[in-house]
Amino acid sequence: MFSSKLLNVAKPCYNVAETCSCRLSQVCLQRKIESLEISKFESKRQHCQYFRKKSRNVSSGFCIRPHRTYCSGLGLGQQPQIDWRDIITEAEQIVGYPTSFLNLRWLFNDEIASTAIHLRKLVGTNHPVLKSAKNLLVGSKSNLQSVGLIILLVSKAAGFDTRQFTRDHYDSGVLHAQRGLAEIVEMKRTGHMIHKAMVNLQKKNEHGDKFKDLLYGNKIVLLTGDFLLATCLQHLGGLRNNEVTELISTGLRDLVEGDAFGLFDADNNPLPTKPRGESLQVHYDWENEDNLQKLGSNEFLGQGINEWKLRTMLNSGSMLGKGCQGAMKLAHRGPEMEKNAYILGGHLALLWQLYLDVKDFFTHPYSYSLVGAPTTIALWEYPQIYGLIWESKMEKTPIEFKQLYYAVRSTRSMDYLLKLLDDELEAVLTYSSKFPEGDAISALQKMALSVHGETLQYIEN
Repeated sequence: MFSSKLLNVAKPCYNVAETCSCRLSQVCLQRKIESLEISKFESKRQHCQYFRKKSRNVSSGFCIRPHRTYCSGLGLGQQPQIDWRDIITEAEQIVGYPTSFLNLRWLFNDEIASTAIHLRKLVGTNHPVLKSAKNLLVGSKSNLQSVGLIILLVSKAAGFDTRQFTRDHYDSGVLHAQRGLAEIVEMKRTGHMIHKAMVNLQKKNEHGDKFKDLLYGNKIVLLTGDFLLATCLQHLGGLRNNEVTELISTGLRDLVEGDAFGLFDADNNPLPTKPRGESLQVHYDWENEDNLQKLGSNEFLGQGINEWKLRTMLNSGSMLGKGCQGAMKLAHRGPEMEKNAYILGGHLALLWQLYLDVKDFFTHPYSYSLVGAPTTIALWEYPQIYGLIWESKMEKTPIEFKQLYYAVRSTRSMDYLLKLLDDELEAVLTYSSKFPEGDAISALQKMALSVHGETLQYIEN
């Protein structure tokens, strides 16, 4: 749940954003935010009612706020648009190695070639594994094919003591063991992503003539994902470092726990938990918990942003953060650098997930994720919206995504999203500055700024 400090910043920021345009100096905007008194409203409920009186009704029964411009509060100004492929190309040149799963070493692998042949038979069946395969082939911010690259950039930024390694142990400022670890982490995420492309075939009659093709696709999904996971575990043992093996193994454990976290509908899609009262407010401090133990607990379910952070750390943040931390262990950089690398990786994953959630919400208003950041935050701020989800679950009817979409937009979730987005970017910039090497850190920050900027565009449009 948001802390009281966050509420004191986010609420008055809503008032300022209505009267100020993005052209206004960020310094002036910050001064106005600080000068406003939260006592203008006696409670959060009165604050919500005040703005709902100013809005108009729509057919869904919820109200939409008057259109306004959203502004980032970091004072970054107008950022130049940089092509994502240019950023990735520059980063790969810095580390001297293309880290994509589909590099030449894998393209000429017999098992992967055999899988590609079987995938051709699924063309025209609309099996989800085809979309997963497309994401592997086409690099973009919509998939996490840059996980390995991020680990190598952090490795290059941290450096290592050349007196402890011979020239055969490294190349382009990165240890060969660190390159192997980057491939292992990316391979593990790829295998997990392929496993999630499994189609629910319990209701055989609904699929008709395509049932056999979908069943065939499920077999490919299962075998390919298992092969990748088994291969990465084999390579993990080849690193011959027990601490790194334990760390990455717990990352796989977190991925599995993330798949079983919270509630699910009949089609195994995750559902948000019923919001809890503010009297039960807790704060999920993932930065300071023991990441070798189980992450978080069920007490964060129904706690708005805390539930979202825990879900994101389980599904992606833990693996990326532990990959960065493991790279520091291989270079013997010490506990402090290991912790900074883990926190940096975690915040990068949170920032990336914010982008994915916001993009999904605005580009797919009829099929977005119900556990994404916009919906989760809106449910915390206005718990009555949960009735739409609960009613659908109890009556076993499809969820009215469009009605829920308007309901989410009627809350101040976008204001909280902006604050969270800026906080995560600021954390990435802060922790990346703790590493000495310049070019690799610059590439990481460009990636973060690009993700932040495009997320802001989705919110503003």
